[in-house]
Amino acid sequence: MMLNAEQAIYLYGFTLSDSSLSDEAVMIYQYAGFSAMISLVDVAEFTGELGELNLQNVEWLTARICRHGWVIEKFSQQGAVYPLPFGTLFSSFEALQQTMLERAEQVLSKLEQIAGCQEWALEASLDRQQAVEVLLAEGLANGRFSLPETLGRRHLEEQKLRRHLLGQLNDWLAECLAAQWQMLKPLARDARQRKLGDDKVLNWAFLLVKEHLPAFELQIALFSQHYQPYGFQFRVTGPWAAYSFVD
Repeated sequence: MMLNAEQAIYLYGFTLSDSSLSDEAVMIYQYAGFSAMISLVDVAEFTGELGELNLQNVEWLTARICRHGWVIEKFSQQGAVYPLPFGTLFSSFEALQQTMLERAEQVLSKLEQIAGCQEWALEASLDRQQAVEVLLAEGLANGRFSLPETLGRRHLEEQKLRRHLLGQLNDWLAECLAAQWQMLKPLARDARQRKLGDDKVLNWAFLLVKEHLPAFELQIALFSQHYQPYGFQFRVTGPWAAYSFVD
């Protein structure tokens, strides 16, 4: 197969499947013991002045990112997929072959690990003020803290305790997260702690065998029931292609 000067190879990812999609623009290219999911694209759409304009065009970008995800999803229904980011291009089949040959051991190992699994993400945020108020109430109820009877001194002591609890909150949070991690990690074939963003206090990815999903969801429900009064908000998303577990 040859490219003309105006074409590039768009690589969606790798798979062991040799099945194709009904979409004729997506092809399977087999080499080094596994398969690349590819399309031939106009190189000018992704490079140069037009490429720069396209990558700043939300409508153009969204449509192609959605198509990238659709292709990954369709092949994932047929077997394990090693997904690659949007916009992975090769200038020739020789260059693609070289990369496949160099990464064959790594890709085949990951495809074996991913087989039969889905990626699920767990995120959580925390209302720190609510956590402090609940911890204060708990401390007063169990006798850990006590307050003076006079209103003026009582108010001052409450504020002092709130400042103390706020200063200790990161340690308390770390203990909560460690307990959750230790309960969830054994349910997964692999698990990763991902970069935090916005107001998140946890951002985890789990590679789950499909049969373990009910146990995973049950554990999340138990966590939510226990920790929500402290101001935790949990969010589970998936299934995703195993982006967090490939390099």
